[in-house]
Amino acid sequence: MFDVAIIGAGPAGLLAAKTAAQRGLKVALVEKRSDVSRITRACCQQLVMDEGYAGDTVSVKEGGIFFERGGFGAAYAGPTFNVTKKYYISPGGRRICFAHPDGRPLAVQFDKGRLLQGLWGSCAGAGVELMPGTTAWNGSDDGEKVTVQLTSRGRRSAIEARKLVIADGVNSRMAEALNMNQGRTHFVTTQCLIYLLEGIDDPEPQAMKSFMGNVYQSRAPIILYPYFNDPTRARMCIARNKSQLTGEVFAYARDKAALAPYLKNARIVKTTGCGLKACSSMMQPWRGNALAIGDAAAFVEVETQGALMCGFYAASAVLMELAGQAGFAQYTRWWQQAFEFNGPDALRVAQGYALVPAYSDDELDYLFGLVEGEALPGSYSQYHTPKYMWDAILAHREQISSDRPELLKKIESSMQLTLNDTL
Repeated sequence: MFDVAIIGAGPAGLLAAKTAAQRGLKVALVEKRSDVSRITRACCQQLVMDEGYAGDTVSVKEGGIFFERGGFGAAYAGPTFNVTKKYYISPGGRRICFAHPDGRPLAVQFDKGRLLQGLWGSCAGAGVELMPGTTAWNGSDDGEKVTVQLTSRGRRSAIEARKLVIADGVNSRMAEALNMNQGRTHFVTTQCLIYLLEGIDDPEPQAMKSFMGNVYQSRAPIILYPYFNDPTRARMCIARNKSQLTGEVFAYARDKAALAPYLKNARIVKTTGCGLKACSSMMQPWRGNALAIGDAAAFVEVETQGALMCGFYAASAVLMELAGQAGFAQYTRWWQQAFEFNGPDALRVAQGYALVPAYSDDELDYLFGLVEGEALPGSYSQYHTPKYMWDAILAHREQISSDRPELLKKIESSMQLTLNDTL
């Protein structure tokens, strides 16, 4: 019998396991991968440096990643790279730029495999019972304990724990097994691929760029990320549309519009992917003796720093629960307040990225041209930048009304859509 079993050794599960074990709990950590340092799934590999992002401010110092408000951190000794600008780019090459006047970073890239490997070692040092290469395929909660069914190398077994932390990511199998997804709204299912490219021709390799337009035939903006300090390499993220495979979207998009000059000599070095089922967030991410954390409870993802926070606070919640206190309820209050997708601003995010297919390529060129050259606030946040973008565009409301009144009506109408309509 374990005090707590944790399913999933991503950043959330690893920090939860490490923290719980260091505080004296008997911990089991179940992970389907044999080597957590191998990144085989499309995922976040940058830290958002916005102050107060997801309820805390992160800093990267020698030896680790630190959270200023929470007073905790995670050891990390790998490479980093500062991303100092973020662009939204229309098909015609009109740019909306987000940057700090003093040039400080909007985001910091890191090597996620190195981070996870370091946390795995810390868990081993703290006495966590590590179970790599093991799949948790079912579970049950009898009110006193949780039983988790496992498979490893073709053999089935089971473990029991007084509490369960579910950290197995988007489309969580264990959350579904324990009926924790009831009441969630399903918005969209899609496939996402991230290509590591070499031979990139980019005059601003320190900037992240989102290429928007129907010309690319992608469901979402095509995003080009820097690859550390190598100006000849970049990561590209593509979400497939309804009719084409993601690889077909890449083959089609690489020669189109403002994206083409970057990729004329590009070659694919590595591909990672994932299937995403975007659902509304779990507003109460616990049931009985089980707590779902990180992406398992989220609207798509919480990113690495959000996952680390979820892991740290989940460990504290488990300790409180085992002491007869309402730890899961306290975690829930933090969860609801920390992440913006749990609040009304989630709609602004969707509207910000729903430029495609709502607006034609010509309309995007016109709207982006209105604010090209303006200095928008330095932010990397996917929640803040769409708001800043629309605020900047609508500061030109009178000009839009004069030049293209039908376009202003479209904008005003889109602001009335629900999240489900928008997605």
